[in-house]
Amino acid sequence: MHTFPCSGKTSQAMGPPRPVSRKACAAEWQSGDYLTDGARLFRVISKFAVGAEPALASLEDCLTLEIREYAPDELYAMRVRPLRTDE
Repeated sequence: MHTFPCSGKTSQAMGPPRPVSRKACAAEWQSGDYLTDGARLFRVISKFAVGAEPALASLEDCLTLEIREYAPDELYAMRVRPLRTDE
């Protein structure tokens, strides 16, 4: 069980770690969702804009509060995966 510094919510990882596919993340993530690479926690600020070039998603590092844009290939290489929050 994890507590998110950004929101105070608790969560459980969704099954065994599985990296996102390069295409699936654009459809699956919403603003406010949480992702992890196993070491860091990120909050989705904005998801990929459909049809935009370059395709970038803005994520907030929940420890440093830094917001950065990531390309799908970067997120795939980082092996990020979504977390389910208990509301």
